[in-house]
Amino acid sequence: MRLTWIAGLLLLISSAGLAAAPLTVLVGQQKPPYINTANISGYEIELLAEVVKRMGYEPVFLFVPNARIKPLLEQGEGDIASLQPVVTDETGLFYSNPYIRYQNIAVSLASDELVISHSSDLGRYSVLAFQSARTVLGPDFTDMASISANYRETVDQQAQLKMLLSRRVQVVIMDRNIFNHYRLQQDSVEGLAIHALFSSTLYRAAFRDAAMQRAFDRALLSVMLDSWHQRLQRKYFGEENQNLDHKMLCSDNQQTATRPKAL
Repeated sequence: MRLTWIAGLLLLISSAGLAAAPLTVLVGQQKPPYINTANISGYEIELLAEVVKRMGYEPVFLFVPNARIKPLLEQGEGDIASLQPVVTDETGLFYSNPYIRYQNIAVSLASDELVISHSSDLGRYSVLAFQSARTVLGPDFTDMASISANYRETVDQQAQLKMLLSRRVQVVIMDRNIFNHYRLQQDSVEGLAIHALFSSTLYRAAFRDAAMQRAFDRALLSVMLDSWHQRLQRKYFGEENQNLDHKMLCSDNQQTATRPKAL
């Protein structure tokens, strides 16, 4: 009886030790095929979940507007801030290597025959872009957005295509995978013109803890080198369009910020 009790206690301790600690990941709101808040799925959600699990934690997702992700992390909310652009004005947080790539495009109605070959050309038209577009699509786009009276941004990306098709705006700016997702949901889609104005935009994850950032990068590299990642891309995009540069993923955290020294 005593041996059975000891064995049971050891099994209980062992089982408890197997339970992974939770890690809260701050992510954006509804944005299929990247984020589906209804069932906590999507390309970005499943990718981050896999990375966190390979770090040895259990992912817990907190859905917030993109503009609130970084401030919440800085305020001590959550453990990982997703979707942080590659910028030079570091804030004392620790940044991962890029984990996701967005390819943004401008879309107009083909029948309108709009002439758009540069970001500055958008200033002539009514434009509806995704939230924070003015901060990530380059200085020329930022300048255009700053002076245009007909430029707006929205969190609701499904509304972008609807407003374009109903002629409430002339141009929408959105990621091509998001565009394709909503385009396929339309019963009938009028001829659309795609304007490839932008280079791809890479995003990183941000952390308050340097050790956790390094663990994320190691797990990320493991995921990217695994055929699991290719299957995930085909599941949500029908093709592999998220293959990041191997040298970038093996950069030994060259983009890590260091906290400023206390004065």
